Amino acid sequence: MTVSIIIKTLDDEKRIARTIETALKALPDGQGEVIVTDLGSRDRTTEIAAGYPVRLAQIARPARFRSGAGAQLGYQYAQHDFVCMIEGDMELDPGFLKEAIHFLDRHPRSGGVTGHIETAASANGFASDNRIGSVDQLAGGGLYRRRAVDAIDYMADRNLHGYEELNLGIRLRSTGWKLHRLDRPFARHHGRDARSRDLLLQQVRTKEPFGIGELLRAATGKPYFYRLLRDLPELGMLALASTFILASAVLLATLPGMTQPALIIAAGLAVAVGITSYRTGRLKTGLYTVIVRFLQAVALPVGYITPRRNPRSWIESRILGEPDAEVSRETDQAMTGYDAGLAKVTH
Repeated sequence: MTVSIIIKTLDDEKRIARTIETALKALPDGQGEVIVTDLGSRDRTTEIAAGYPVRLAQIARPARFRSGAGAQLGYQYAQHDFVCMIEGDMELDPGFLKEAIHFLDRHPRSGGVTGHIETAASANGFASDNRIGSVDQLAGGGLYRRRAVDAIDYMADRNLHGYEELNLGIRLRSTGWKLHRLDRPFARHHGRDARSRDLLLQQVRTKEPFGIGELLRAATGKPYFYRLLRDLPELGMLALASTFILASAVLLATLPGMTQPALIIAAGLAVAVGITSYRTGRLKTGLYTVIVRFLQAVALPVGYITPRRNPRSWIESRILGEPDAEVSRETDQAMTGYDAGLAKVTH
């Protein structure tokens, strides 16, 4: 039994070479495969990746950009019994996979395992989850047992702009599989530009704030829906943000003039930023967090009502570096959002 390593990429030209090199080095006894899945990079990511002995798959229309599509795209091409998921700006620890496979061999009801993620210093100030033992999700990536994923039909929901690991984790746990974090390194994560302005622009460009609404929509009617609500502490913050937005609208509509309601709203925002900054330890992080929560509060209902495609359906894609490869797709025109007129790919 060996491993398929899936590397999800989007504009990762600065890090993709190192990511691929560490992935190839980490393959147990050099056996297995590395699959790079690209969600539409506009830089040299695919050009650089093509210089390595990897399979390079790129999403193609009518499939649409979603962070969940990157994982599922790689999974549909994976050939081995274990699947390791990493991002295009991570360096996989060379000894992790052997130890992780050994752990899964000894624990047949464990569906996935991860380790510590060392995060490069950045201004966003968010620390990775370092709990050891049983966990709710393999946040940041890890090694999954293919048999466990096959049992729940698909790896990642192609409709999600975020939270795909939480979605996968809760679906696995709802069917009796366990997830575990080892007390050892998994990967080093370099992350994006540390400036809060750029992080916010990335959130807008990738439509990440819609992720919570899409996640809730995906779980609606499922037996794990209420478990998901318990696993989403952000919902409390989003409820406060939504209440603040509604209260601000009421103040603007009822109080005379603009000065008084503007001062009240500004004071409320200052309090929110102050409390969040105190909890995170940095003013910049506090401001960034508050803005993101407001974006998510506004985007949640939109994400919830957005039409979905069947998460089990084949993700349209092309294999780069293989001139004769055609766009792969299922004939699922009946699914919402499918437009056969977009199926042609320009090379």
